[in-house]
Amino acid sequence: MMRWREMLMDYGQMYGEEGGKARSSRSGSSFFSVDGDLLAKRTADLELRRTLETHFRPLFQRFVYGGEKIACHDLRRVLRDPEFRSMLPPDKVHELVDVTDFNMGRSIKYDEFVRIILGHTADDLYSDLGSSEGDSRPEPTCLSNTYRVVCRNTAQQNLLEERAEKYRCLPPPFVMIIITVVQIIMYFWYAAEVDGASVEALDGVPSNSSNNSLMYLPTRRREVWRFFSYSLLHQGIIDLLLTVLIQICVGVPLEMTYSWWRVTLVYIVGVMMGSIGQSVFDRYVGLVGGAGGAYALLGGHMIALFENRKMLNTDETEGRKMHMLCSLPIRFIVLTVILVVQVFLAVYRRWLMDEISLKIGICAHVGGFIAGLIMGPAFLKDPNLMPWRLGSSGILDFFLVLAVVGASIIFNIVYSDYPPEDFTPLSEFQGAF
Repeated sequence: MMRWREMLMDYGQMYGEEGGKARSSRSGSSFFSVDGDLLAKRTADLELRRTLETHFRPLFQRFVYGGEKIACHDLRRVLRDPEFRSMLPPDKVHELVDVTDFNMGRSIKYDEFVRIILGHTADDLYSDLGSSEGDSRPEPTCLSNTYRVVCRNTAQQNLLEERAEKYRCLPPPFVMIIITVVQIIMYFWYAAEVDGASVEALDGVPSNSSNNSLMYLPTRRREVWRFFSYSLLHQGIIDLLLTVLIQICVGVPLEMTYSWWRVTLVYIVGVMMGSIGQSVFDRYVGLVGGAGGAYALLGGHMIALFENRKMLNTDETEGRKMHMLCSLPIRFIVLTVILVVQVFLAVYRRWLMDEISLKIGICAHVGGFIAGLIMGPAFLKDPNLMPWRLGSSGILDFFLVLAVVGASIIFNIVYSDYPPEDFTPLSEFQGAF
């Protein structure tokens, strides 16, 4: 212990001598300016904050019990590393050593760590910098302002601010746009082919089309692509519009914030969970609609909203009305209304609407939403935390999804009370069952 503290004292004295020389040379200058010194300090704070984000925050994200924390004995071990120690001011290193010595067996949060190093919280840094005339932040561009508006409440406020300054729309949010365009084209193409270009509110599934090789059918479960391709078809224009609304208003901002591969993975898992849920719990009914993927994004976004609720919508500089309209309760209410309306229409078509051309299941909504609740905390909560990192549940989520898929495959093989298999070649298949 004594050797450890003596090493820190030597480090502090060496740093202090160098700093003293720099201060004396600066104070001796006839051009010394208080404003310039203040600006230099604020710039140094910003650089130190970026160092903390890059090198120290990932250490706090590895906490095994979740949250951005680190055990005091682990932090003490980090401070013994010369590389990490050289990134911090010596006086703050001594303060952290005292904190770890008197709190052994406990943990320290990342925000508390930042407060010790900088003297303020992570969220206060930019507001402090913005209060001076020498603000070192770059001027907001049209693209960064658009990003702030579109991606509001998709991640923590301080992370959105940092990403907004660096956002270049490369690549653009192409996944959700491509999926949505394909779904719209497929709907009107099938509607024109089957019903003579008619568009109906709650019906219109291409049940009699000779080209119907996409929708999930319990009589053709051996055609594996149907467990995914059903998401490109929709039963009625209302179902299509509600799915498109979720994908554009929720999916596009999430893709801009978390990157295309995270959103794509969550979407595909939602589509798959919806179809395998249909094959297990509603075995005599087919399935169409993009609700599986859309509700996976919706469920993941809602669980991330709840877990990040204390760090969202923290911009106090905007007007009161705008702050209220962007509040989390309002966002939850709007998303819940969309969810309830689409689920009600699905239940109505499945059990209450007798004049419909083909019964369609609702398991895509439930399975997709459950998939979002599982995948959301790892993939749609923190864009800086990779799902496979130690502090994330991404690996556990993958194993859980694989376990569900494996159990469903075994059920499909073993269970015998399914409709008889249809072995009609696709060229002759008419889609009815």
